[in-house]
Amino acid sequence: MTTTENLSAQIFKPQYDYPETSALINRIDSSNGSSISPLDGEIDSRWYRIINPFLWIWRGLPKLEVEELLSKIAASTKRHTNEKWLDTVIGYQSGNWVYEFLNQAALWQSKADSIDQENPSEEDKINLHNYFLIASEYSSIASYPHFKNDELAMYAQTCAYQAYMKALNYSPFTVKELEFKVENRSVKTFLHLPKTDSTCPVVLICNALGNLQIDYYRYFKEYLAPRGFAMLTVDLPTVGYSRNFALTQNSSQIHQAILEQLSSVPWVDNSRVILAGFRFGSHLATRLAYLMPNKVKGLFNFTPFVHQIFVDKDLQKNLPNSYKDMLASRLGLPSISNLQLAAELNYFSLKNQGLLTHACPVPVMNIIFEEDVLSNLNEAKLIRSIKQSKLVTIPKTPLQKSLHDALTQSVKWMESVL
Repeated sequence: MTTTENLSAQIFKPQYDYPETSALINRIDSSNGSSISPLDGEIDSRWYRIINPFLWIWRGLPKLEVEELLSKIAASTKRHTNEKWLDTVIGYQSGNWVYEFLNQAALWQSKADSIDQENPSEEDKINLHNYFLIASEYSSIASYPHFKNDELAMYAQTCAYQAYMKALNYSPFTVKELEFKVENRSVKTFLHLPKTDSTCPVVLICNALGNLQIDYYRYFKEYLAPRGFAMLTVDLPTVGYSRNFALTQNSSQIHQAILEQLSSVPWVDNSRVILAGFRFGSHLATRLAYLMPNKVKGLFNFTPFVHQIFVDKDLQKNLPNSYKDMLASRLGLPSISNLQLAAELNYFSLKNQGLLTHACPVPVMNIIFEEDVLSNLNEAKLIRSIKQSKLVTIPKTPLQKSLHDALTQSVKWMESVL
């Protein structure tokens, strides 16, 4: 039986004995969850997860299909873990979040499998690339918020990586799967290369909390590759290919090990490395820039989290339930109270760690987003550089144009510091 048949057989077979995602973390305090940015998605008390159609569509999913899928989940009359949350249908069956998104992934996968993959025409290659990318993105969202003890999510993650690797076989770019040693274990990463015969500068991506490393392909294809940048992606500790590593206040441990070993990678110029931190990933990126300035040429943070979210108890209390659960899951906590969360997160503040007391040794660009409660002007100003600090605020409407402008500016800035 092929992987795809096997995948479909498993996908279409309802099972009822799986724990449902929202029940995996024991919440001691519940939250109405108003602290968040429009960029993170829509805060809607009817959903447990933070719903972010804008970013999903930006990453390549068909708009009408996404809306239809969410409507299907919302309309389900099956038994829910929590009746007030639409996305908490119990068991792997229609109406269940993982089931519906994986089901959609399987449809795109079978669309790809109906094309001759042995001798594809140029048009076929483009279609295969796109269909597998869409399948991988649906599988990634099926797994979201990527809890380590969520069996169905782990299965969806496996499907997401399988589809991504198939998509890369038909990509116009060369992508290498690289393994790096971290404390006698190895971590799988993807190195995306632009079309060039010479070694190129590389952007090391530090992911947001709710993302897998395969969620950044569009940033590479449309922004980095055209300007000759390679992109190296790696999962956050406890997620995806880094799931066997704990997330601690030494959050940048995996990325540090990668930077140390980058000189052994022949396709990139390890003397021209830019760190790119997205949301929570900026914690890792900023830490790295302070600890290993001789290894990096610049630090770019997209809406950075370095201090406030880790110390502001009122802000933490007001985080959506699923965001608090995501933090608890990443920190390895089976249950979470506001007090416990505050105590754990306090250690993560880079100000409390003593790093932000002096200026950063490398050039810094911070992009912040209008009305973003989690990452504001004060937060960005904490990360200043002795060489060059650039700060850009992007308006929240129109969202699509704002995001495009921000990402375009990020790459122009990277060119300027190299």
